[in-house]
Amino acid sequence: MKITREITTFVSSVFKNMVDFVFPSTCPCCDKAIESHQLFCDKCFHQITFIKKPMCYRCGQPLLLEKAKGKVLCPDCLKKRPLYDIARAAFIYDSASKASILKLKYTDRMEYAYPLVELLYQAGCDLFSKTDIIMPVPMHWRRRLKRKYNQADLLGRLLAKKTHILYSSKNLIRSRHTEVQENKTLSERNKNVKDAFCIKKPQEIQNKTILLIDDVFTTGATVSNCAKALKKDGAKAVYVLTIAKTLKR
Repeated sequence: MKITREITTFVSSVFKNMVDFVFPSTCPCCDKAIESHQLFCDKCFHQITFIKKPMCYRCGQPLLLEKAKGKVLCPDCLKKRPLYDIARAAFIYDSASKASILKLKYTDRMEYAYPLVELLYQAGCDLFSKTDIIMPVPMHWRRRLKRKYNQADLLGRLLAKKTHILYSSKNLIRSRHTEVQENKTLSERNKNVKDAFCIKKPQEIQNKTILLIDDVFTTGATVSNCAKALKKDGAKAVYVLTIAKTLKR
């Protein structure tokens, strides 16, 4: 039995090395082969703008301050508090980082999910100790049938496994089919997803802190409407964690 296990382990290791050799990992931005298990090649890595402090305590917008003490808020969050409680993202969504998201989202490059979850983990490290349940931003079944999988669900499952936090992918649902949010204004986005989400089992989220997972935070319309539905049915707080975030103008 021991010999069989050792042979199996050896064969698996050899096969993995062969696959890595024949099908090397590539950088999602420039398609350059990369040897180690990293997401970007060295050149593209230095072009990615990772979000660091100081940032708005609520929405995670980077702030042009040398130092910031306490819970500093950006002008938008001072003017109107978001429906979610805290939002964090790993890096800025721009021309340098865009490809890494789009390839996971539209071209079935699911292998990019693993290193992206590592970035999610780093960006949300302050949220996990206060989180009761991790949930993905849901995708309507019609769109999921077309895309084959929900990238937010994939990221959420991997993150829940890494953090050992309860995962729920079927309680928060998209109750109606909506148009894609790309190329819409903030008001159009809000109208598009208004009342598009609901909770199947409200008793499971009563007084719970929910961590919503998505790929990109653009205007916040989608996650805000998710937060609205969750809080309406009893959630205590809603956090948002995304891979990338579009800078406010």
